[in-house]
Amino acid sequence: MRNVLLGGEGVLGTALGTLLKSRGEEVINFDLKSGFDLRDKEPPAYPKDTYYWFLAWDVGGAKYIMDPKSQTQIVRSNTRLCEKVFGWLVEREAKFHFISTQMAGYANAYGVTKALGEYWARCAGGQVCRLWNIYDAEPVSEKSHVTGDIVSQAIRGSIKIMTSGAERRQFIHVDDCAEALVHQRDSSQPFVDITSGQWIPIRELAQTVAKLTGATLQLGEKAGYESLIEPDRLIQGWKPKLSLEQGLKLVIDRMKENNWY
Repeated sequence: MRNVLLGGEGVLGTALGTLLKSRGEEVINFDLKSGFDLRDKEPPAYPKDTYYWFLAWDVGGAKYIMDPKSQTQIVRSNTRLCEKVFGWLVEREAKFHFISTQMAGYANAYGVTKALGEYWARCAGGQVCRLWNIYDAEPVSEKSHVTGDIVSQAIRGSIKIMTSGAERRQFIHVDDCAEALVHQRDSSQPFVDITSGQWIPIRELAQTVAKLTGATLQLGEKAGYESLIEPDRLIQGWKPKLSLEQGLKLVIDRMKENNWY
C-alpha cells in the first residue's frame, strides 16, 4: 500500500512512517519542515488505492496551545489547512485518516479547530481518531510537550514544575499509537479513541522520570488545566504494549542519544 503522510516529520509521523515501512508499505512525506506548506501547496495526484494520513496541524504542548498570544495564529493556520487539504482529498475521492485529540471542542483555538477538522473529515468520509497525550523524545522548544520538557530537565539533574502536578492526563507512547492507527485503518473502524485508559497526575509522571534518572523534583503551587473527558469509542482489538515507565525509559534514552536536553 502507498501511504502519503501529510505532516509526516513530527513525533507521530516519524513513528508511523517507520512502522509502515517495516510492514513493507510505501511511505511518502510532505511536511513544512522540508519546505512543503500544505496550506498553499497540493501534493501530486496518486492512484486511488493511495491512503492519506492528515497529521499536519499547528500544535504544541500546553505552554503553546494555552498561550493567549498563540490563539489567532492557531485558528488561522488550522482553518487554512482544513480548507486546502480536505478540499483536494474530496476531489480525489481519497481514503484518509484525520488525527484529532481528546481536547476537540475545548475552549481554545486548538480544541475548536480540531473539532472543526473532525466534523469536516466525517463529512468527507474519512476515518477519525482522537489521541490522548502521545509522548516521545523531542527537542525542547516553544512547542515541545510536557514529557519532553520534564525529561530534558531530569537529564540535567533537577525537575521544576510550575504547577502542583495534580492535573491528570492519559498518556500513550508514540510507538503504541502508531500501531493503533494502522490497526484502525485495517479494521475500518470509523471513529476511535486511542489511549491507555489510565488517568495519571503530572506529578506521578515527574516522579517516575526522577526515579529513572536520579533527578531531584520540585513541584509548584498553582493548579494546572485538565480536560477530563472519558474515552467512549475505544479501539477494538488493540491494547498498548508499553507501560508508562517502559515508555519513559525509551524517551530518556532517545533524548540522551540526540542531546535533546
